[in-house]
Amino acid sequence: MKPYVHKRVLFPALLAGLALIGLLAAPDAVAAPKGRIVAINVDGDKVSLVFSATGLDAGQSIDPKSVVLSKGGTTIPSTVQGVGTNGSQDPTAILVMDISGSMQGARLDGAKLAAKTFVSTVPPTTKIGLVTFSTTAQENIKPTTDRQAVTSAIDGLSAQGSTSLYDAVNLATGAIGPSGPRTIVVFSDGADTSSKATLPSTQATIKRSGVTVDAVSLGADPAQVAALGALAVSGKGQVITANNVADLTGAFSAAARDISNQVTINGTFPAAIQGTSGNLDVSAQASGAAVNDSVYVTVPQSAADNPALNAGPRPVAAGSSGFSNAFVLILALLLLFAGLIFILIIAFSALAKGPRRKNQQVERRLSIYTLTGRGANSGDSHDEDSSVSASVKDIANKVMVSRDFDSIMAPRLERAGIPIKSGEWLLIHIGLTLTAAILMLLLSGGRFFPAIVGVVLGVVGPFIFLTLREERRQAAFQSQLPETLQLLAGSLASGLSLPQSIDTLIPDASQPMSGEMRRAIIEARLGVQMETALEAVATRMKSIDFSWVVMAIRIQREVGGNLAEVLTTVAATMRERERLRRQVSSLSAEGRLSAWILGALPVVFTLFLLLTRPDYLAPLFNTPLGLVMLTVASILLIVGILWLVKLVKVEV
Repeated sequence: MKPYVHKRVLFPALLAGLALIGLLAAPDAVAAPKGRIVAINVDGDKVSLVFSATGLDAGQSIDPKSVVLSKGGTTIPSTVQGVGTNGSQDPTAILVMDISGSMQGARLDGAKLAAKTFVSTVPPTTKIGLVTFSTTAQENIKPTTDRQAVTSAIDGLSAQGSTSLYDAVNLATGAIGPSGPRTIVVFSDGADTSSKATLPSTQATIKRSGVTVDAVSLGADPAQVAALGALAVSGKGQVITANNVADLTGAFSAAARDISNQVTINGTFPAAIQGTSGNLDVSAQASGAAVNDSVYVTVPQSAADNPALNAGPRPVAAGSSGFSNAFVLILALLLLFAGLIFILIIAFSALAKGPRRKNQQVERRLSIYTLTGRGANSGDSHDEDSSVSASVKDIANKVMVSRDFDSIMAPRLERAGIPIKSGEWLLIHIGLTLTAAILMLLLSGGRFFPAIVGVVLGVVGPFIFLTLREERRQAAFQSQLPETLQLLAGSLASGLSLPQSIDTLIPDASQPMSGEMRRAIIEARLGVQMETALEAVATRMKSIDFSWVVMAIRIQREVGGNLAEVLTTVAATMRERERLRRQVSSLSAEGRLSAWILGALPVVFTLFLLLTRPDYLAPLFNTPLGLVMLTVASILLIVGILWLVKLVKVEV
């Protein structure tokens, strides 16, 4: 009978087996030479980094004269010092030793000998620490240059218990320090069995600390090799395999040579690349082989180019315009104040009209029949008052009428319940746009791009507000319709006429139903047919349901019948539809919220970075690859938003 192997066990074992085959297929225990940046520090226009070459044989090293430091094709002047020399950064290494029960006897003796070989091989200035693990992990000795203390600690090791590999690596990561060239050399002969930490959390800790992790594996257990390989990848290190105890000394010596081959590179960024971001490249020759590595850096501006870095005032160069950021900010502040005053004047004058003259009594009485109070001839609006704001509003109204914008904006303003004219809306819109642009200019310290963002927000924001007001008012009208029809049916059943029934429910109805019904009944009193006035309400509120109600009223007037019974039936149908609509809305609320969050988060976060860290996103706009990535990301985002909207939109 064949043994059963669960697929959740088979797949990880297969991956580990492939990794093991790749390691065993190499001709030597150490891979081909390659470079790696161990540590980096950027301070103003100065940069200092530690570069190492792995996989070198004994006696081989990096040629200091071949080291080239560059960024974006620009060579950075630099000097190179070997480890342990003046101007170099002293490295720190921690040995993480496996002393579990499987290491008893010859294995532990061979590991001790290999560890002491490592201690004697690394440069004298290297600080060495020791962490051991069995059932638990413990720090035997803190990083020190006292070789005798480290050797004594190694000699005193004994094997027992299980394996807590991940806990030991986490302990070593915390003990090695926060900066400088740091290397953790992990030795184990088996997979983790008793750690409280997990492999993913340990990998995250290694990446956060920026420490280099090299691993020495005794034996070829697939789970062990896979775990050590994952730790080494997280620490940008390597796995050195030892098939037997005799190979441990060579494996530890290879790890020590990697530390001995480290060089410190000190450079100064040229003015041409200050204030930019991109990959910092290091290339060199080691025993005839090219070794290189790169790291992404942000180069700050020099104090001479960035006024924020200067403590005192700077003189204005001869022949310059003399316009400083302070002047721009003061001017923007004055414009912002003027814009706010302008908006307040327009808003208050639109919402609070003064007393009218006697020859406008008829216009005042008729103004209650419309939502916005506009008369038959908008050109006479300048008679309302003789102030400068009235003249400006008159010009804006004429512009809206001449460009046919009034026919678009006036119904929308009425539908949203905003009692202003389209010309007044235009002036407020312009004022908000200027205010948003100037405010963003002030907040960003005079930068141009945030001002453009403010213009976009000022243009789009009022339309979004207007759309939301329209949708909210239409939804309120739709939800009040069944109850309104029920009240109308009751009044009709008691013997009242349709206009009387409508007039009866107006005092008890809520907005917007009461306002729209009041407008319809007043239009009917002026001579407009009742059905026509109600049809105007349905058109204004874009209510198909109310259009059906008006159609039923027309049919009843032409052919007769019991209108109260018809309205009762229609009200019951609409009430059920409204209940179903609310149920669907509640069920799709999570999807709609997800669509809003997933759609808005990339845009909002991008705007935040553009306002606070524009240099971080500069490669997206300044390089061909960045533009392609930005275009593809925008297309995918738009497609995703449309897809989500289509999924959560349910017609009832």
